Amino acid sequence: MVDTPVHILSALFAVITATGAGFLSILYWHTLRESPFGTVIALLTLTMSAMILYHIMLFLVEPNTLFLDTLQSALYTVVAIFLWLVVATHQRIKNSAAEG
Repeated sequence: MVDTPVHILSALFAVITATGAGFLSILYWHTLRESPFGTVIALLTLTMSAMILYHIMLFLVEPNTLFLDTLQSALYTVVAIFLWLVVATHQRIKNSAAEG
């Protein structure tokens, strides 16, 4: 971990803004949970929260551990599922608009 004031302030700012974005996505999901994008927003909220925890762990633990490598792999899997879900939702909306 680097102990320069600029590094610490930028890390603190990143964690605070990411937490705010996570809370806003929870509020957005609460509004749209009955819509087709409700599941996508819920998965986005979980992904953002996991990314926040991952970056906090990077600052607290040595970066080259098996735990962080496993967590990073799991996060990339969740991001891939999120992107697949966005594309599938878009296709479902597009097909229902073409039918109706």
